[in-house]
Amino acid sequence: MKTIKSITFHSDTYVVGEAYKPPSFTDGATVTSITDNRNAFRHNDGGFKVRFDTGDILRIHSNDVVVHLEAVE
Repeated sequence: MKTIKSITFHSDTYVVGEAYKPPSFTDGATVTSITDNRNAFRHNDGGFKVRFDTGDILRIHSNDVVVHLEAVE
């Protein structure tokens, strides 16, 4: 099984476990997980979701991303 370790979008790379200050966030936050929801049936749920420890979610609705996978046993 593979999980998403990091995602690069518009020259910004988000890595699970690292702290960032994404656009429109007032404070910094640490990435807790990145999920691929491109096959979601509901209109607003598609794309990638980057979740932060603050409870905020950064949604990326683009196919122009680079995804770095990590093998998990």
